[in-house]
Parts: sequence; C-alpha cells; structure tokens
Amino acid sequence: MTTIWPSRDKAWTILNEYTKSPSLIKHALAVEAVMRALASQNHEDVDLFGLVGLLHDFDYEQFPDIGQHTIAGGNILAQRGFPEPIIHAIRSHVTENGIPRETLLERGIYASDELTGFVVAVTLVKPSRSLSEVSSASVRKKLKDKGFARGVNRHDVYDGVAGLGVTLEEYVDFIVEALKPHAESVGVNP
Repeated sequence: MTTIWPSRDKAWTILNEYTKSPSLIKHALAVEAVMRALASQNHEDVDLFGLVGLLHDFDYEQFPDIGQHTIAGGNILAQRGFPEPIIHAIRSHVTENGIPRETLLERGIYASDELTGFVVAVTLVKPSRSLSEVSSASVRKKLKDKGFARGVNRHDVYDGVAGLGVTLEEYVDFIVEALKPHAESVGVNP
C-alpha cells in the first residue's frame, strides 16, 4: 500500500514562507535530491524522503537555536497536516534533540544534511564550480581544514556516514552523482 504524503508543492510553499536566504533554499534542494536518490537506491518511498530533505531546515532562519530548530518546525508542520514520520525524521537530524535514528529515513537525513552542504561548499571553491572536479579525496582534505566551512559539524559528518554503514568516500561519491542532475538549481555546475 502506497502512502499519500503532502504534496511537494505544499512543502515548497512552506519552505519559501519560512526561508528567505537563497543559499538555504539551494541547500534544501540539494538535500532533497540526495534523499530522493538514497530512497531510490534502497527501494524506499522517494516522495517521503524528498519531503524530509526539502523541509529539514525550513525553520532554521526563524528558529536557529538548538532546542528550537526542528522542534518549532515540527510543530508548524503538524499544524499544517504533515504526518509524524516526516516530523520525526526532521527532528531526529539534530543530535541535541536526543531522538534515536532508527530508520533509513532518519539516518539518511542526518548523514545527508551536513555532508551535502560540505560537498557543495567544496564544489564552489573549484575553478569551474563543477561537481565533476569533486572527489572524495578533495572532500576528505577539506574536512581536515577546520577553517573551511566552519559551520559544518565534522562529528555529524563522520557519525552520519557511519550510521548508513558506508564509507565517507562512498557517500561523497554518491552525493556528487545525486547532485549532478540538479546542479543548476543548487548553484553549481555538473
């Protein structure tokens, strides 16, 4: 039996209502693309994974503080009729919320959020701003540079990948390939 989730249009409207920063909107689109690819690879519900990816940080501009981010957003989504699996997965991607990540959906959003943002950041410093220039080795090297993309929590990157049972190299390559068809919408070149 296929579950009918809220529409992507409804999610897109909510994202744009709460998020004004073009870079955060591009981040949401990037994580959505990765989550959809992860669902497809694992024979999961692509729409469900996509909605979680698109909305995972929608409340961040208005509720950036740990303890509010994703909690306030979850309340907003509940009021707008979004079901618990979406809300729970979004809330679980913030470690400080203390929500165990038991499903691929929950582990996937945790693994994809920080690392997808980091892969895009690495891409943006390449001469051609092209995903084709990004390798797992270049991402690993930049992860060691604490001055690069300081806002990315390195612990979450490594912990997230471990939770998926893959190597950092494998997931970086997966993210790069997942983003290529969506390169223009996330602000990079294929």
